[in-house]
Amino acid sequence: MDQTTHWGVDRLAAGNLVAQLKLEATEDLIELVTRHFSEHRRNLVGWAAERTQSVIIEKMEAAATSLFAHRDEDWVRGFSQAEEVVFTIEPKALLDLDPSPPRSQGQILRSMVRQARQR
Repeated sequence: MDQTTHWGVDRLAAGNLVAQLKLEATEDLIELVTRHFSEHRRNLVGWAAERTQSVIIEKMEAAATSLFAHRDEDWVRGFSQAEEVVFTIEPKALLDLDPSPPRSQGQILRSMVRQARQR
């Protein structure tokens, strides 16, 4: 994820924290806390992705020993290729949590028109 990416939830959480601590909600303070929450979220997502990848690899390794004896050579090759994909994928790509780019006013209006037509 891009290091400058702050999600709306980061800013909302920052505003809530500043308000709960009864601090003056200056733009600089909100931005500082937003950056902190954003970094924390990215670190947590990275940890979760690495953990997910580790569990998948463990399960595949455990399954491989019992499955290889009962399958043909093509199946074993396919399984090995799948393992290689899991080993080489970037952990954060497993969760794919980058926010989508904001929609333009035109996109929003077209979406509203389509929804109105469907009703």
